[in-house]
Amino acid sequence: MVGGRFCGSNVSETEGYVVLAVVKEVPREQEWTDFVFSNNKLYRWLRYEAPAGSHGHLGELEFYAGTRRLDGQRFASTGGSRNGRGWHFAFDGDPATWVDTEEADGQYAGVDLRDYATARIPRFSPPPVPGVQKPERVTLTGLTPYATIRYTLDGTIPTATTGELFEKPIAIDKNTTLIAASFVEGWAPSPPIIGTYLIGEALPGLRTLHLGSTQAEITAQFGAYVRTAGRPHLYRNFTMPGGSTQRLWESGLAQRKRDWDIALGVLDKVDHVTLQPRDFDVAREVDFERKFLGLVREKSPDVQPWLVAEWVERERQRPTDQALVPSPQMATLVPPLTWEESMGAMLLYVEDVQSKLSEVEKAGKRARVLPTNLAFGWIKNQIDRGEFPDAKPGSFYQLLFRDSVHPNLNGAYLVNLTWYAAFYGESPEGKVLPIALNLTPEQATAMQRLAWDVIKNHPAAGLYEEGAEPVGKPEMSPSPAVPLKDITAVTLNSTTPGAWFRYTLDGTPPTRTNGYVYCGVISVRPGMTVKAVAFKSGMKDSAAIEAKYYTALGAKPPVPPKP
Repeated sequence: MVGGRFCGSNVSETEGYVVLAVVKEVPREQEWTDFVFSNNKLYRWLRYEAPAGSHGHLGELEFYAGTRRLDGQRFASTGGSRNGRGWHFAFDGDPATWVDTEEADGQYAGVDLRDYATARIPRFSPPPVPGVQKPERVTLTGLTPYATIRYTLDGTIPTATTGELFEKPIAIDKNTTLIAASFVEGWAPSPPIIGTYLIGEALPGLRTLHLGSTQAEITAQFGAYVRTAGRPHLYRNFTMPGGSTQRLWESGLAQRKRDWDIALGVLDKVDHVTLQPRDFDVAREVDFERKFLGLVREKSPDVQPWLVAEWVERERQRPTDQALVPSPQMATLVPPLTWEESMGAMLLYVEDVQSKLSEVEKAGKRARVLPTNLAFGWIKNQIDRGEFPDAKPGSFYQLLFRDSVHPNLNGAYLVNLTWYAAFYGESPEGKVLPIALNLTPEQATAMQRLAWDVIKNHPAAGLYEEGAEPVGKPEMSPSPAVPLKDITAVTLNSTTPGAWFRYTLDGTPPTRTNGYVYCGVISVRPGMTVKAVAFKSGMKDSAAIEAKYYTALGAKPPVPPKP
């Protein structure tokens, strides 16, 4: 930790930091060490910046003002963890556990003190009500007397120089999302307050229940996002950290039966329910999903089940990342070598669960697949190729994640967009606002279009349509006529704009419902045969193509890296 720095910022979680103190002596092992420094300026964001080459090593991290512990919203850099020792160990209360990240440099962790260290969050009067209301004249009330208040109506966060200065009541006579913040010169802005007023007659809304791990919890603001599209939505989740469907049934229900009963009671009728397959044993997974569906269908027999295809950790150490989960779709699976390919491997498992569940579960509606991980696979590929607006190649985790697996608010927005497209069967573009996010308008629009593209073009999501005009055949680059010397990134294209692809690497014929779904790259080994098919909703599938990649003369067979 020698050379580590404690810093404060009034700009943002990632920018504008000022050094407050530097660690100059080696801290004592297995003991708390106090680093005391004087400071007479309020900072909203405080963080510890680990020295270069340290992999973020430390046991525990706490901030104090005198004897008062400063609690707030925690954040950290997104370097993947080694041996599971991510930044969460810095806040687990146990000095015997420690942080060990994959990336040696640029590691940090801290807390956002929110309005404890800045102007207080303003208030709406009258506030938005859960349903619809009559036209209003809304007043913004500041709780810090000397603060000014600014507001926006386009979903963006106001700053000290952007948005409208609140000076008189705001006339609200149509569906409106209002975001406001307080400002004091020299201080950080307050956290924003967000409210959507539904005026008059609202569009139809839904009631949804979501089961799974903490990955499902990131959709906690789904109802607020849907509301910006003019729909009152009722949302409840039932989750536990790392929760497989089996653990959620055996431990979750036993420990939190009251929470489960409350969720079903509040929803009254469930329109859609999501489950999160992550057990990697298809038979066991299906068994416990049927148990939960049985409980939900007692009250809502017409509920639409969904199986969420989740994204994998940055470290890619799941059984699907190692090709250890057999699939009836192909005789031989190949370990994915990129994060994008891991998305296809994880989706393969979820599709197999759907297939088995449909075989044995005859009651109610057939479960659909919610392929959220395809959106993450594609956006990563777009960012790394410099094709995503206003994003530098390599900034995928910085833009969309708060650690090696949990998305930040920007990433959660992408998840919510795919859910909106799936449940409401329409594009979120121009409807679901990127409320209070660190996204440019171009980035938000690109996410909205990607989410709709993913949902409407995945056959298992239930919106796919067949057509008469065939999609252009897949084209591979580099051409198989060029012998390979090593593992090579092969890309697929088609003369049909917006075409999607499935491919196999073991000789199995691919179809639009069989094989790996392509997310921008295939890691081809010399001597490997790639078969691919192109498809697109509203069109007829292309004929499948086959390409044999030969080994270059004199080249040694490559040794695939460990997943």
